[in-house]
Amino acid sequence: MAEFCGLWELVSCDDKFDEYMKTVGVADDKRKLALTALNTGAKVQHDISRSGTSWTIKVITAQGEKVDVYTEGSPVEVNTLDGRKVSVVYALEGSDLVETQTGAGFVSKNVRKVSGDTMTFTFTANGVTCARTYKKIS
Repeated sequence: MAEFCGLWELVSCDDKFDEYMKTVGVADDKRKLALTALNTGAKVQHDISRSGTSWTIKVITAQGEKVDVYTEGSPVEVNTLDGRKVSVVYALEGSDLVETQTGAGFVSKNVRKVSGDTMTFTFTANGVTCARTYKKIS
């Protein structure tokens, strides 16, 4: 799954991002900040690497960096960018990298798909789906 590895930059986001954040419990004030800090004009990047079954995902924003390390199939407790505690499990499903995030009142299935130098990252929770598109920059 080397196609996922590299530095990716956000280039588009559909209009469901706020609705998705609301359904997974992001507070109103933090949603407003996220809509500015995590949009296409904010130079949001994901730096993804893999060693065996271990994945390292670094999210880079103007506010700083957040690094998480996951082993495929093993749940990990992490804090989201807005500070909520969730359980995350990563798995490869066919050619997709699937992140299942479980938190208070929701389960979100977040799927990364790569086609050439484009990665689509789709989030689905409680019937709400949001898609964000990234371009590989290195």
